[in-house]
Amino acid sequence: MANHGRAPRLFDLDPRIQRLLTLDSFKGDASSTEFIEAISAGLIEQTKDSLQTHHLSLNLAMDAKSFIRTFENVFDQLAELRIEVQEQCEVLENECYKAETHHQQNVNDLTSSFDNVYRSYDTLETRVNEVGKTAIRIGEQLETLDRQRSRTSESRDIIEYFIDFEKGGSERLDMLRFNSGEEGQIKAAVVLRRVNAIIKEVDMNYETRTAIEKVCEEFERDMLQDFDRAYKEGDPRAMEHSAKVLFEFNGGSSCIQTYVNQHEFFISNLRISETNQIDVLADYQQDISDPFMSPPEVDTNLVKLYDDIRITVRREAEIITAVFPNPVIVMQVFLQRVFAQCIQNFTEQLLSQGEQISHLAFLRSLASTHAETVRLVESLKSYCENEIKLAFSNSSTSSNWNSSSQSLSASIDRCLEDLFVPYTEGDRYMNREQQALNEIFGSLVSNFLKNMQLRKKTSSKNQSKLTRALNQIAASTSTYNLAPTGAVGAIHSPQRDSFDTSALYGSYQNDSNASNRASDGGLGLIPTDKILKMLQVHAESVTRCVELADPQELSLRVGNLFEVLIDFMSSKYLDIALDTTYEEIDTRAEPELRSFAVVKAVKDIIHLLQEHFEASILPLIATSTAVHRQIVSKKNEFMTELENKANSLLQKEVDAITNWLGSLLSKQKRNDFRPKEEDVILTLTTQPCTNCDDFVKRVQTAIDNAFTGKNKESILTEIGSVFHSLLLEHFKKFHVSAAGGLLVTKDIAKYQEIFSSFGIPALNDRFEMLRQLGNIFVVKPEILPSILSKDFLARIDPKALHPYLRMREDYKSAKIDHLLGITDNPTRPSAMTSDQSRSQRLSMYVSDHNVMKQMMNSHSKADFLAAFNM
Repeated sequence: MANHGRAPRLFDLDPRIQRLLTLDSFKGDASSTEFIEAISAGLIEQTKDSLQTHHLSLNLAMDAKSFIRTFENVFDQLAELRIEVQEQCEVLENECYKAETHHQQNVNDLTSSFDNVYRSYDTLETRVNEVGKTAIRIGEQLETLDRQRSRTSESRDIIEYFIDFEKGGSERLDMLRFNSGEEGQIKAAVVLRRVNAIIKEVDMNYETRTAIEKVCEEFERDMLQDFDRAYKEGDPRAMEHSAKVLFEFNGGSSCIQTYVNQHEFFISNLRISETNQIDVLADYQQDISDPFMSPPEVDTNLVKLYDDIRITVRREAEIITAVFPNPVIVMQVFLQRVFAQCIQNFTEQLLSQGEQISHLAFLRSLASTHAETVRLVESLKSYCENEIKLAFSNSSTSSNWNSSSQSLSASIDRCLEDLFVPYTEGDRYMNREQQALNEIFGSLVSNFLKNMQLRKKTSSKNQSKLTRALNQIAASTSTYNLAPTGAVGAIHSPQRDSFDTSALYGSYQNDSNASNRASDGGLGLIPTDKILKMLQVHAESVTRCVELADPQELSLRVGNLFEVLIDFMSSKYLDIALDTTYEEIDTRAEPELRSFAVVKAVKDIIHLLQEHFEASILPLIATSTAVHRQIVSKKNEFMTELENKANSLLQKEVDAITNWLGSLLSKQKRNDFRPKEEDVILTLTTQPCTNCDDFVKRVQTAIDNAFTGKNKESILTEIGSVFHSLLLEHFKKFHVSAAGGLLVTKDIAKYQEIFSSFGIPALNDRFEMLRQLGNIFVVKPEILPSILSKDFLARIDPKALHPYLRMREDYKSAKIDHLLGITDNPTRPSAMTSDQSRSQRLSMYVSDHNVMKQMMNSHSKADFLAAFNM
């Protein structure tokens, strides 16, 4: 490499520094800082050594010239290295450019060569396609010629065989049948099939036709005998050959019929059917006809039959797929025979015996049989599908197994549908289901309706409604005898999609008939346990509907069943009970208090019916918007009507109660509160108070038995508020002596005691005010100002207390009016009649009673009805 006019150096570099000034030192991750430190390190070491020799300080003896000269030399050599590197880069760039130019030229040459190759391949492909098309045309022509040749050859053979028959012989065909092995028999079957087809299309002499028909019959008979012999010997190989020959001869129909007709399964079942009529319902006839007992399990004979069918079909499916060239058709024929001969006969016996017992027995048998048959059908589909798939997987037509399986499944479904169509087609099933519900419900409500009809107090309008309901029930139950209801069990239906009603109905306690009659005053209301049974029966009916009804009509059918339930609950039971009870209430006589039991029955039934609707009905009608809207509207209308009638009945009963309390108070004698001194000690309360107390206790007991919570509080509050008002008016009517004041306080204490037991704060305040009011009859006159200035009395306008103060015998003698600052109206006539006086007291009470009502938080009748929310 040229020296490029390198200048002479006065000082040569240290060898260690000289080794750093090479290209290798600057390869990779070279650092300028480390490079400078490496150069300076030698100079620093030399300086330290010199200072140690002369014992001088580093700061005093530091000589920068050596560093300057060293770095100047380093810079010079680095400049030379840079020039050297630039020269190398220029050389490499020239070589790279030459190599790139050469590579580009090679690429261009290769591209041109590839283009030529592609064009050659395109030309070759075109020529190959042309040759292929020519070969295809030639192949098609050859195939056509081959078919023509084969057809010509076959036609020639057929003509020759036909000529043999015309000549009265069949030697060639016999040779083919008996001396050419299995292939010869198959070919003979084809020949006979074609010859037989000719005699059906072409007119010919009688002898030839007879000869051909005779040979065909003999051939078929011989092959069927071979098949039968192989079947009895258990030789599937020989059976397969005979079946194949007969399939070529006439499609194998005769072979299939022989196989099916001689099957031991059908022969044994036919023998049993002919020799013994099975009594399928003998063991549980009573259970199956009792709506309040669990439906019996599926008939054991039916279960055994279906188990035998499953075993037989599973075994025969393997044999059929191994023997017959058309297993799907054979399985269809076999299964059709199973349904037509075995299942249908047994089902007809089962349902016929159920029909002879009752509609319910028939429906239970129909539903359980249908459910068990559906399970059988699913098993048969599974067996056949597996065998068909296996058979097709071993043949060249494996792609057709899916369509064959679908065809067989459709055939089995048709068998199932045909089996139950006579019982479920159109409205047949629903008519029976509704008739069964009418029978069962009618038997439950008939005693109640007859009891209502015998009541002399029932109006003519209600009598016509009763007569109409009884006539309808009599028409539906004329042939039905309800089984004894001594044994009651939860209904567990064997059908699919069953509803578990135990959680819905199990929380209600069953009422005895005796206690029910006692609580409803002899109305004969249906006990709660019977209502639960009705709902259980209806739930079982809905479950059967899910099993038997057309899925597309299920919502409508379930809605129809729910309408039957609502019709019985309303028009044939609750409406009559409410109307009859309402009409029998005499607001002027002592109430019999039966309306509370009726309203409780209405409330409980509405609650149960709503839960039954949500659990059993709503999930099945939700899919149909129209049916859902119609049924919900009808249910809400039914419940609203019942609630309105119940509220009207309760209001009338409350009015009768308060009227009777007023009647009992009216029996208070004029001198009851002016007794002798010795009589006061012996008298606890006056007779009207005792009578009111006894009556209110009976009312409270009746209400406690019927209601809870807000309903109970609303009714008791209404009765207590009205009675409190009656008492306020009552104590304005009687003069009270000093000793009689004690009787007044005793009566008031008894009233307060009974109404405090209600536990209603508003009533407690009312009767506490009444107790304080009673104190004005017993305290001395001088104590009155103190009494009237305390508690409740202090908040009442003094004018409202005047009518009570005037009833004190000492009102004038003790000058209570002057003591309390009471001044009578000077314009009031002195000679006032008793009626005028009573009228004035009433008018004063009415004006002042409004103040007391606001203070005591009284409940109006409108508030009472609004609070009664069932």
